[in-house]
Amino acid sequence: MKRQRRWVALLVVWSLAGGAAWAQATVVQAPLGGQPLPLPGRVACGPATEGWTVSEDSRSVRPPSSRGGRVGQPGVLQVAPTASECTSPPETITLVATGAFPEADPASVLLAADEGRLELRGRGLTGAQVFWPGASRDGRLEHETCLDAGPSELPQTCVLPVRRGVPADVPLFLLPAGARFGDGVLTFDASGRRLEPAELRLRPSRVVLASVLPGVLALDLSAGEGRLALPHPEAIAAVDCSPARCELSEDGVFVRAVPGLPTSLGLRVRLVPRVFVSRGEALESTASAVLQLLHCPVELASGPPLRGAEDVRVVVRVDPRCAQGVRSFRWRANGEPAEVVQVVREEEVAFVLLRVGRLGADRLTLTATRSEVDPTVIATTSADTLPVPQPRASLELPGFGKIDFIPTNREASLSVASPAEAARLVPLPVVGAYSVRMEQGRFRVRGDENSSGFVPLRFGYRVEGLPQALRSVDLAVVQERTQRALREASVPAPLGASALSEEPLVEFLCADREGKSQRILPGQPTRIPFDARDSCRIAIHRERLRPEDGLQEIILEVDVTSANGVVREAARVNERMVLQPGGEPRTFWLKNVLEQFDRIVVRVSHVVDESRYLLAAPSSRASLPSVQWAATVEGSRLRLYATATIPSGLYRLNQPTGQLTLNFGLLSRLTLLDEHGKEGLFGLELGLMGVGLVQTGGLLNDYPPTLAAVAGLGIRVPLGGGPAGGQAALSIHIWGAYEFREAYFTKPVDGSPGREVGRWALIFGPSISLGNIGMNL
Repeated sequence: MKRQRRWVALLVVWSLAGGAAWAQATVVQAPLGGQPLPLPGRVACGPATEGWTVSEDSRSVRPPSSRGGRVGQPGVLQVAPTASECTSPPETITLVATGAFPEADPASVLLAADEGRLELRGRGLTGAQVFWPGASRDGRLEHETCLDAGPSELPQTCVLPVRRGVPADVPLFLLPAGARFGDGVLTFDASGRRLEPAELRLRPSRVVLASVLPGVLALDLSAGEGRLALPHPEAIAAVDCSPARCELSEDGVFVRAVPGLPTSLGLRVRLVPRVFVSRGEALESTASAVLQLLHCPVELASGPPLRGAEDVRVVVRVDPRCAQGVRSFRWRANGEPAEVVQVVREEEVAFVLLRVGRLGADRLTLTATRSEVDPTVIATTSADTLPVPQPRASLELPGFGKIDFIPTNREASLSVASPAEAARLVPLPVVGAYSVRMEQGRFRVRGDENSSGFVPLRFGYRVEGLPQALRSVDLAVVQERTQRALREASVPAPLGASALSEEPLVEFLCADREGKSQRILPGQPTRIPFDARDSCRIAIHRERLRPEDGLQEIILEVDVTSANGVVREAARVNERMVLQPGGEPRTFWLKNVLEQFDRIVVRVSHVVDESRYLLAAPSSRASLPSVQWAATVEGSRLRLYATATIPSGLYRLNQPTGQLTLNFGLLSRLTLLDEHGKEGLFGLELGLMGVGLVQTGGLLNDYPPTLAAVAGLGIRVPLGGGPAGGQAALSIHIWGAYEFREAYFTKPVDGSPGREVGRWALIFGPSISLGNIGMNL
């Protein structure tokens, strides 16, 4: 009714505005090839665009010809009240060329409001447009266009879709192709006459409604009078509900003065002219029904129900006057039986918990009858349904951050956002998939260790404000759209931290001097008796792994290095393994630990794999050592070995003195060893040496080459590692030598007889030695 009065007032204003409408016009439209349009109170300040022609006196404008213009193409014209005012910034109006005005047969216009269909016949309907007010309150218009109405030489038919449920008195306006409609738009016909909006009105000869009475024929009279909402109150001309008194309102019917306490009331309505209600193939101008009179007020205490959710339940609040017999009520939800789950009394009010199942309609209507044998409706209520909220949940492992799966070997913390201000979602367990428990105000979720696959998290929908006994009732069951995997959550076991505890996960064991197994602690260099070198082993205790840590992927590395730094490849171990919690310990015996001072290094590390492990701070390296042991095989402190030496530039200190150019020999050397098997700097030396093998002149230019037994002291500096027996070193020697040669006499310069040189000599000089073949004493 309000909408109808608003549009009537608007039509009156448009009709009475007259020439004043030009002052507010922003769009002027006329058919192609039409007559000139006067510009009352205005003059054109220049030429028009898009084929429009301005007259010589600038007081009128002519639409484009039917051949040269385009329908709906807007043009621009600058105007002003007088020609002298064109120098100031002029006003701009839009010129629109439309198609020819359509002609509709008034008797053919049919509006099926509830079906959303408008039918009309006539001529020139191709491209014609129908405008009507939209459903929004801002006054926006909706419109549809007749795209193809058939050949123009024959009567044409146009069927347009309209919004379902439009009012029966909705104003419809028929305009030509390309036209506009609304405030500030002036429309002219081909003769140049301005058309009022009322002349553009399209009035249906018949308006057909599917129903003029509500779906639930029940009236609540608990307050003494009742209000019945009608789907089309604008279509009702008169109403009668004798012996009570009925009055029409803007949105329905008020029922007053109902005598006594009847259970039903007859209602008859008469429709306004040209409006009909369909009854199959027949059209009727009246409608009647029997209203069930409700004297028991009820309301939904649980708020709007969810649409499309599983196992939907609602809580109905029943007024104290009906609370006594509420257990005998029979309830129906949208016409289907509803199960009474629980009845709770709080003071004098009764709360009924109903199971209504899955809802698919946009609205839920609940009705209650007295009993199965008495179908009289005594209470009804309805509410719009809400779409199912999408749970926004996250799982988190304390200390390791968020995860996207449900762990089966430990609990994860679950957080879920509230779907509404007075509602919340509570996680529900799924038998055979996962369990849920509450701890310190937070939900804990753990998957079934015997299950695998994928499962969505399920939640119970609960609302606040219900009685205490109903606050834990799930009013619906909703679930995530995505599914989460059920699998173990693997976290790196504390290999390093446990190595110092009483029950380490991995331990390094070797026998002591008494043959008893001793545990070697990581980070502490340890010495192993030489006889116990074959007793060393690595024990991995799978039985000490916690199930909540999951599978462990580790790398075991063993390196054995000799005293001179040579790596024993045959002793090397590099094994990658996956450990399952439980079972017997795994033992790895060390091999090829052969010599004294062999150094053993054992490393056990996790494989940092983000697809397996949950890492608080993932590393970019392939693996990180978690625990490391180092041990050295004990050895003696003396070493006797043989080496080949090539002294270069030995110097004979006693007479005759001089340099012995080329020398070569074999030495035996006795030296001290440190705790790592490295030989000392000084050593006692004994050997055979060929000296003076080449004569290059000098004081000893004729000294014969000889073989000498040498003994003395040497200082030896290794030059680098190498294979066993092949180490090179730089040495400085001072030897006493006994020469195995024939007698040798000096030759004085003055020619006097020479003196025999003795076979004992003192020799000093550097050498390069190669080899280290011997034994530790």
